[in-house]
Amino acid sequence: MSTVAASTVASRRVIVVDLDHTLIKSDSLHEQLARFVFRKPKLLPQLALALFQGKAAFKAFCADHIVLDPENLHTCADILGFLHDEAERGSHIVLCTAADRRIAQSVADHLGIFDEVIATHDGINLKGDAKARLLAQRFPDGFIYAGDHAADLSVWALADGIVLAGASAQVARRARKLGKPVIAEFRPHAERPSPLRTWPRALRVHHWSKNVLMFVPLILGHDWGNVGLILQTLAGFCLLLLMTSSSYLINDLADLDADRRHPTKRFRPIASGAIPLMHAMVVPIVLIPLVLLAATLLSPAFAATLVAYLAITLAYSFGLKRIPLLDTFIIAALFTLRLVMGIALLGVSAPIWLLTFSMFFFFSLATAKRHTEIVQARQFKGGVLKARGYEVDDWPLTLAFGIGAGLGSLIILVLYMVEEAFRIVGYSRPQYLWAIALMVAIWLGRIWLLTHRGKMLDDPVSFALRDWPSRGLAVFVALFFLIAL
Repeated sequence: MSTVAASTVASRRVIVVDLDHTLIKSDSLHEQLARFVFRKPKLLPQLALALFQGKAAFKAFCADHIVLDPENLHTCADILGFLHDEAERGSHIVLCTAADRRIAQSVADHLGIFDEVIATHDGINLKGDAKARLLAQRFPDGFIYAGDHAADLSVWALADGIVLAGASAQVARRARKLGKPVIAEFRPHAERPSPLRTWPRALRVHHWSKNVLMFVPLILGHDWGNVGLILQTLAGFCLLLLMTSSSYLINDLADLDADRRHPTKRFRPIASGAIPLMHAMVVPIVLIPLVLLAATLLSPAFAATLVAYLAITLAYSFGLKRIPLLDTFIIAALFTLRLVMGIALLGVSAPIWLLTFSMFFFFSLATAKRHTEIVQARQFKGGVLKARGYEVDDWPLTLAFGIGAGLGSLIILVLYMVEEAFRIVGYSRPQYLWAIALMVAIWLGRIWLLTHRGKMLDDPVSFALRDWPSRGLAVFVALFFLIAL
């Protein structure tokens, strides 16, 4: 706590503001926990033990190991504007929070409008009654308090005035019953979009189409007439949707700081604060065990591939994404695992050519995405590449690897046709499969042309779903496949 002469404070109006969900839109402790899991996973057992030592000790342990960047915390514009107006009037502005003192001080130093900072320290968790008593003692001539939580009711009871900052209707109603004047009321959370809009984006519903790869083994195996296999694959498909959506949430939590600095990813639901961090952390914790249990009941082999998918995804989120080229290899492996899942549900041996083609093909597409980011970073001075391990001068490397892998996938496809497709009874006119190889080659050429020009604003798979030329080529691929049958 900084020391200010009592006489100086007494002659000025005192405005006290809380930090979490008041000055900033999120909870600073949740912000720390979201980073702790990914940055300091080895210390999680010690973190759990710190919780038994009390909330103040728990917060201090988090602050010891996680330093929040105040620039990456979303402030509430209305509250900040109110504080600036009060500061211009000569009011004494105080930040008083149950967050650890170091966190509060870093935010205060960043904003530069606070005359005093009061926060949790020395084993005292400054919340509720403890905060009320301290403020009443510190400012005996009165103060105005801005908060949002039910725990702030005891503070408002001793304050001269109330500022409601994002308080729920119930908390606001109870605060008004205290009989104190309501100086101002702000609803920063009212700006938050509807969950029906934000959650589908966070769960990447628009990326669910990538999981259709599970049905490829069923189609290539000419088993589309087997109702039992179709239903089993469809059930596995639904479980995979839940698993991939959970992994997207984990990935966004791991990328939180990088996404908030990114010119476009900062608008993602978690990075923008449209979805509370705690909600985003709880959903995967609940969903993943349920999905694995259901997958085991469906098919142990399928469940094993889901476990592999989850393990690789977590390894990717926990740090492998920052190793250049290995990150794109892992993305290719995750796409290939979708094929393996479909094969596991069919109970057949894995076609080597299909898995090899998939690795080369999706490695090329994943590298295209990185190449686009590098091309764009040359215009933004490399800022978006800090969390990826790449440099702006790496563009010739990603260009060579990406195009080379794409050409490799085409060679594998041609070899499959020569060595296997023309000998499979299921194809009555296999010569039409050559047109499929041509369509794939044309599409890869288009993808890499747009990528190198920096016009591939999304990953190539998502781009293909919106791109009319890509859709047209897909129709031709399906048509020639049916003719070949």
